[in-house]
Amino acid sequence: MLYKSLISLYGSSLAGKSAPADDLVWHFTPSEDLKLFREHALDALQQAKVYLLDHLAAAYADSLHDAVAKQAAETGLPAMAILGEVKLPADVVWVEFDDRELGVARFERASSVTRYDDKPSGTGLRGYLLDDRNEHHLRITMFHRRENSRVVDPICALLVKRTPAGELNYDNVEVEQSRSVVDFRVRSRDTMEMINGRRTVHQVETGYDLFIPYALFAMLDSPDLGGIIPTETETFTSKNTKTARKFGKSWILGAQKSHLTIRIGPKAAAHMAERTARLEFECQTQDARNGPMRHWVAEHERHYRSGKVVLVKGHHRGYAPAPNLPTRVMGPKPDETAFEFPAVEPSNPK
Repeated sequence: MLYKSLISLYGSSLAGKSAPADDLVWHFTPSEDLKLFREHALDALQQAKVYLLDHLAAAYADSLHDAVAKQAAETGLPAMAILGEVKLPADVVWVEFDDRELGVARFERASSVTRYDDKPSGTGLRGYLLDDRNEHHLRITMFHRRENSRVVDPICALLVKRTPAGELNYDNVEVEQSRSVVDFRVRSRDTMEMINGRRTVHQVETGYDLFIPYALFAMLDSPDLGGIIPTETETFTSKNTKTARKFGKSWILGAQKSHLTIRIGPKAAAHMAERTARLEFECQTQDARNGPMRHWVAEHERHYRSGKVVLVKGHHRGYAPAPNLPTRVMGPKPDETAFEFPAVEPSNPK
């Protein structure tokens, strides 16, 4: 779990107990800025309400993004405006999911974000730390640990500024760059072009996948939980706590003892199955090699330029569908599975 890894890494580094092999940035480019960042991040992580989405729940929340993106294209409003005003469940929230599994799910359902991909993209674990304790802005920090690699501090964070009325303005976002991570990349012999590219990619990915935490918050606030099932799960076991107490690892003792694991319920599962069946149906029916579906052609006359008229008797035409190809997909009722987003007037997006 990325949350546990960050707690352990940041706590041990601030206590002077981290190893260079596990924490290159801290030992290679130490700075006061990095120390302050980790102190703030550790404090936020310890206070955060923690959510862990399993791969199906993350894919379900992400599939809602496709529907919202379509509506956004039709109305000209940003996706966050269509989602509406979503209140965070706590002042500090952590949302984590498997980025590799999400990439596979996107590729399999032919999401628009995979339009130019020839294979699934995504790797490792991804977590969002949303800190709403500042009166002037909401701080959004996305952490990403790729497979078979160490945790590296994010190169930037997003600060969503507030309006004079105190509301978040997603059209006014400041990108806060980490000078320590930039220094680390420079000393690692990255060019400035490469560093700017890393920052841009991180910024874009942070903004795009931010929809997943907000879709989760909206579902948690809906009467039927939007088809998801939250289950309280132990984060640090009693053995972890005992070991931490024995060796003086106060950063673990100060962290949340449990988190909410998010899974999909029967309604959401039916919705996902219906989408999968419909996608398979569309792919097969659009394949030119399949030809027209087998159907009945009524008796009719065929007229030629020469004036000849031929009576064509009724007959079947086309190819019989494959045995496993659904000709009609019977999914759950829309009012039971569709996740309704609050209507937003174009003149006053939230």
